[in-house]
Amino acid sequence: MKQGNRISETLSAADAKKVVDFLRQADALLPFLITLQPEESRGLRNIGFDGIPFAQAALDAVRANVDFTRRSFDLPEFEKDVALMDALRGILAVLAPLTQKVQDTFRLVGADVMVTADDVYEDLSTDNGETAAVQGPLQIMRKRYAHRLSTAAKPKA
Repeated sequence: MKQGNRISETLSAADAKKVVDFLRQADALLPFLITLQPEESRGLRNIGFDGIPFAQAALDAVRANVDFTRRSFDLPEFEKDVALMDALRGILAVLAPLTQKVQDTFRLVGADVMVTADDVYEDLSTDNGETAAVQGPLQIMRKRYAHRLSTAAKPKA
């Protein structure tokens, strides 16, 4: 069943630019952020839900008595890592739901747009070249369905 126009909002170009500028400023405040390759990400130990109190307990333990740790243990570096993890966790607590809402809204408005664009395409397809002004856009729109039409026309073995 076709559904369209489930969201009817506007975002001015000026406001969109403000949001993008703000996000770029936030990105600039975090110059150390990295992007992992999928295989690298899969190979990392996952902190998980219970890893945060585990790491904090480890920090508390070594602060209480560093003598039982390995010689190479670097308490200031571990403190720095735990502090960064905690700070990033606070940022993620805000950023993750915001990202999800932006993605979901984009997906919904995209679905609305496509339902309406499909209706426009159907209407344009009945024009038979009578209106020159719509022929350019119609050719662009046909490309979306060209692959589907060509595979549907092929006989199945």
